[in-house]
Amino acid sequence: MSNDTTSISIEALLDAAQVGESVDWEFKSAKGGFPRSLWETYSAMANTDGGIIVLGASEGPKEARLDGLADAVIEKYRKEVWDNVNNRGKVSCNLLKNSDVKITPCGSTKVILTLLF
Repeated sequence: MSNDTTSISIEALLDAAQVGESVDWEFKSAKGGFPRSLWETYSAMANTDGGIIVLGASEGPKEARLDGLADAVIEKYRKEVWDNVNNRGKVSCNLLKNSDVKITPCGSTKVILTLLF
C-alpha cells in the first residue's frame, strides 16, 4: 500500500463513482489496515436508507483524502468484505450483490465502493 495521499474534491469522487450527491456517504481510511468500523457503518446503513461506503479515503470539509490502495491490498480488502458480509457472526443479513462492491479509479489511485441501497 502506498503511503502517499492524494486530495480529491468530493464532486470528483462522486463523478468517479457515478452517483449523485443525495446519497449518504461514509469514508473509511485503510492506512492502518482494514477498518473494523466498516461493519458498524454497514449495519447502520442497512437499517436506514442505505448509502455508499468508500474504503480507502477519508473526508475533509470539502475534499476526500485518498490513501492510495495498491492492487494487492484492494483484492485482499475485497475478499475481506465478502468473507465478512457472508459471516452471520459479523452481519445478520447480506444485502450486497456482486455489482455492489466496485473498484473505482480516482485520480492516480483506486478506492473500493460498497453500495447499499
